[in-house]
Amino acid sequence: MKTNSTTITLLNNSKNVKQTMINFLLLSFTLLLLGSCSKNDDNDIVIEQFLDGLELETEIIENREQALQTTILNAGGSGEVYGAEGTILYFPANSFEDQNGNPVTGAVTIELIEIYDKAKMLLTKMPTNGKRPNGDVETLVSGGEFYINAKQNGEQLQLVNDFMLFAPSDEFDEDMRLFNGQDNDCNDEILACDIVWEEDEQVGLEPMQREGPNGEGVSGYGGFLGNFGWTNIDRWFNDPRPKTLLQVDVPEGFNNTNSNVYVSYDGEPTALASLDIYNPETGLFSEHYGLIPIGLEVHIIFLSVQNDQYIYAIQQVTIAENHLEVIGTTTTGTEAGLVALINNLP
Repeated sequence: MKTNSTTITLLNNSKNVKQTMINFLLLSFTLLLLGSCSKNDDNDIVIEQFLDGLELETEIIENREQALQTTILNAGGSGEVYGAEGTILYFPANSFEDQNGNPVTGAVTIELIEIYDKAKMLLTKMPTNGKRPNGDVETLVSGGEFYINAKQNGEQLQLVNDFMLFAPSDEFDEDMRLFNGQDNDCNDEILACDIVWEEDEQVGLEPMQREGPNGEGVSGYGGFLGNFGWTNIDRWFNDPRPKTLLQVDVPEGFNNTNSNVYVSYDGEPTALASLDIYNPETGLFSEHYGLIPIGLEVHIIFLSVQNDQYIYAIQQVTIAENHLEVIGTTTTGTEAGLVALINNLP
C-alpha cells in the first residue's frame, strides 16, 4: 500500500444529488466527445479505477493468504500446532487419510488462520454474521475465528478422527458455542468465499488450561472438531430493546461490487457485522431482517480499495427507528492507519 494519506469528500446518495451528478457527467462526456477526438487519459484512468471492484477482492484474498500459517507434522504420530496468536491444535496419531480413504504417512502440512480482532476480520472480510435455524441472519460475538486444513504434497487430506482446538481467553463465557463457516457455493473456502456462521449443535466447548509453546500456562476454550475449513467460537448478540432496519447510503460510484459496509458494535471488541444486502434500485446497503436494536451505539464502517489505497469512512451512530445513515466524507490512506483506527474503536 502507498503511504500518503489525504481526505476527499464525495457526494452522497440522495436522489437529487444522484440525478444532478448523472446529468453533469453525461453533459461533460458529450461535450468532450464533440469537442475533441482525443481522450483525457488521466480522467479515464481515475474513473475506471474508482469504479473497479477487482482491487478490493484482490486485497481480501491477499490478506487471507498472508494470514495463513503452515506447520509440518508427522502423520504417524500425534502432534501439536501453535498459532502466532495463541491458538493450539492437537492431532492424534494417524489422523489423516487421502481422498481414496488410504491412511496417510509421512509429512503433512497443517494450515491455520486465526482471527481474534475486528481489524483482521475487516481486512479478511470475515464478519460475525450468524444464521439462525429459521434462516434469520444476526450478529455474533466472536471468541476467535479459524481456518484449519491439512494437505500432503498439495493434495487435500481427510480426517480419520476428531482433533482438538484450543483458543486462549482471559475469561470463559458459558454462552459461547462452536459455529461452522458455510460458504457461498465457492470451490475454495479460504480465498474467495463469503462466510456465514451456523451453530454446530453437536459439539460443545469446555474451559481448559494449557501449556503454551514457551511453557507458560494459558486458559481458554477447548473443543474437538471433526471437519476442516472455517470454525468460529461465538455467542449470539442479545439486546432486549425494540429492533429496526438499518440502511446505509454510500458515496456515488460505489456499490456491493466495489465496497463493503460493516457495523462495529460498541463495547463488543469482536462483534463486526456485515451489511450484506444491497438494493441496486435504491443504492442502499442493509442487514437482513430489521434486527438492529434501537438506541444501540455502533460505528458504521465503509470500505473500498482504489488506486492501491484504502478508501474508508468510520461514522459513530446511535441507531434510530428506520435508520438511514449517509456516508459523506471518506478518507484515503494506508492499511496500517486503518487498522489503528479499527483497533481503537470502543
